[in-house]
Order: sequence, then C-alpha cells, then structure tokens
Amino acid sequence: MNNAWGNGTLGQSIPVPVVHSDQFGWARNQWADQPVVWPKSPPRVAPLTVTTHVLLGLFLIVGLAGVILYLIEYLEASAVDSNRQLVLGAIVGDLAIALIAATLARFNFAVGFARVLFLFFAVTAVLGLACGVLVIVRDHDRAFEFETIPQLANLPLLIAGAVFVVLAIVVWRSLITQVSSFAHWRGNVFTALNTVFPHGRRERVFASEPVMIDENSGELERRLAVAERLTAPLLEQLLRMPGVTIVQGIEVPGSRTTHVGHAVVAGNQIAFIDSLLWAPGEYVLDAWGRVVRDGKIDEHINVTTALAAKRLTEDRPQLISRSWAVVHRLADAPLTIATAPQNSVHVVSPEDLLREVGEWLAPVGEQVDAFALQFAINSRLK
Repeated sequence: MNNAWGNGTLGQSIPVPVVHSDQFGWARNQWADQPVVWPKSPPRVAPLTVTTHVLLGLFLIVGLAGVILYLIEYLEASAVDSNRQLVLGAIVGDLAIALIAATLARFNFAVGFARVLFLFFAVTAVLGLACGVLVIVRDHDRAFEFETIPQLANLPLLIAGAVFVVLAIVVWRSLITQVSSFAHWRGNVFTALNTVFPHGRRERVFASEPVMIDENSGELERRLAVAERLTAPLLEQLLRMPGVTIVQGIEVPGSRTTHVGHAVVAGNQIAFIDSLLWAPGEYVLDAWGRVVRDGKIDEHINVTTALAAKRLTEDRPQLISRSWAVVHRLADAPLTIATAPQNSVHVVSPEDLLREVGEWLAPVGEQVDAFALQFAINSRLK
C-alpha cells in the first residue's frame, strides 16, 4: 500500500488503539539484554579446507627445501662456472618468488601483487623447463649428466621440477579461489554490519524519507498517513525483543506508487505490515484478495501487501517473510475483519497484529541477521 509519513495531527474523531503487549505470551518471555548478531566480524585470514592445507604445507616444505639446496650449490659454485651459477641463481629466485606469492595470498595481504609474482614464477618456470627439455632432445647424452646439482641428473631434475610446478599451480588455484571467496564474503559482512550498526551503534528504528502531507494531498494519502502514525507505537512494543528492528517505508521494486508501511525484522524473518484506515463495517478479504464490505465487493479498496512482499523477497530464498495489513477504525463504531484462509496476507485488528507478529517473531526474537536487516534498510523509500 502507499504510505505517507506526515506531520499533521490526528483527527479527534479517530480512535487511537490502546493495546498493551503485556497481555501476550511472547511478551512475558525472559529476553536477553543483548541480541546474538550473525555473522560475527570475520577474521582477516581465510579458513582453508584440509586438502588445501595439506597441499600448501607440502608445497612450502618442498619449495623451502629447494631454495636451501640450490642456494648452497650456488654459494659453493666456482666463480669461473658462471653459466651454472646463473642457472642456480635463477632457480633460487624463482622458488623464492613462488613461496612469497603463496605466503602473501595465504594471509590475504597484497593479493594483487601476489598474483603478479606467481604469474612471473609460472611463466619463467615453464620456460626454464622447456629450455631444459630442448637441451636434452638435442643432446641425449646430457640427460643423465649432473650439470646443475650433484644429487640429481638433468632428466630426473627436470621431471622433479615439472612435478613441483604442477603442484604449485594446483595449490595456487585452490588457495586463491578460497582466499578470494572469503575476501568477498568478508567485505559483504563488513558492509552489512556497517549498515546495521551505523557509526558502531545499534539502531532499533530506521526511518525512510518522509512523504509530506499538505492541503493538496488526497483523501487516500491522508488516511494512510494517519494509519501509519497509529501503527508505529504498536510496533514499538515489539522492541522488547532484543533482536527486533523496525524499518519504516519499504519501496517495492517495479512500482512508483506502491509501498509497504513497515518491516519488522528479527533473525532472517521479516514481517511486512501495511496500515489501513477504514470506515466502520464488516470486512472480509476473500481468496482472490478482494475486499468485501458489508456483503459487497468494494472496488475502491485494495490490499496489495502480499504482492509487494513477494516482489521484495522473490530472489532472496534465505529470507522468511509474512504479510499483515492492520486496519484502524475511522470512527468509534464496530468494525469486524475476516480473512479467507487461502489468502497470503492477514488483515487484522491492532490487537491481533501485535499478538500475531509477536508470536511469529518470538522464536528468533534474540537474533540479528545482518544480511536480512541490511536488505530491509536498503529497501527504504528514497
């Protein structure tokens, strides 16, 4: 429904509902002082799978052993054997670069720079292996000569080098995938927490941009403004549950005129609530969503809360939502409401609203789901 947040005074003939939450079972629960917030602030270092941990550990051990081995050979190499020194120095440098890249990525530090380092390692290592293969292909006798290190001949050394490069690539892909995914998740968590706790403080009510009511406003806008103001203090009684947050004025995607008056959020549950101001009478919301007043279909009244809620949450399966439309009396005279069981929106009196919404939210009344609340806050009228 369209909602207006005006500053006008309530008409004196409109009865103000007097409902106290103490009469309901959910309100008599012993609520904690502080809610449980999910998700918590994530650590900087990404958690890894057991397989990635094992492969990374193997890679680091083999790489570090290679650096030590080749460095010793480099230091002991004769100065006159400049070609061997050059090869040994290049291998030490390449292995060191690979280890540095993996370490930086593991601790989620300068990941972009780490990517460049590993790419350099992979390219130079593959080119070095290719050159070694070409040398052996051109001169088969050199395959089993000990030209680089005394522990391994050229061919076994090339095979060991190829295995290490494959291991490095496997480790890197697994590591960078998990680290990048965690970094994205971590960024989303901090964005949600900053939205939910602006300036580090907990806000219990988030208002939208007000729609001003003036002398040019129509009857519908005026009624909705009054109905919204009547509903607000009712919903504030739900705040005794520490996880509850109220968001005012929810914009509906794809509509310039339809809005939902309030969203009450606890855990991953969102109660969408519209406010109506109707003249006395007997009302029924039938299975087709039509309002029947005193036995006749009233074409001038629409309850679109359920449709609006569906549009809002249809691409967010992690959210659980229900819809209510609370009806306030325009005059101090009897007004009865009934809703067909098949209807997805509950049209209720102020007392039933506070009872039903409270009972529905109570199981998660001590929980704050930062993502669910972020969604509601970001859906406010702008």
